[in-house]
Amino acid sequence: MSSSRTTVTHVEPLAGHWLRLAFADGAVHEVDLEGLLQAGGVFAAIRDERDVFEAVSVDREFGTIVWPGSIDLDPDVLRGDQPPASGRELPRRVVQPA
Repeated sequence: MSSSRTTVTHVEPLAGHWLRLAFADGAVHEVDLEGLLQAGGVFAAIRDERDVFEAVSVDREFGTIVWPGSIDLDPDVLRGDQPPASGRELPRRVVQPA
């Protein structure tokens, strides 16, 4: 379970592979998953099929986003509090600071 600060409360797919994420503390970030999705594997369908990318939803129990097939991302990575396993930060825009 994520901390209350990094709990994702809303997700909205945007153009390309950008997502708008709202967090429990009121922050809103837009995050580009393009680089992360290039890893392929479980991310291939999300990257290659727009309808699958847009099927993203919030898992309220774990406070993060998920896609069909139980594919999820760490909310701390989405927030920018820790880098993804690749070590490269996700491009982001802070729309509304906490």
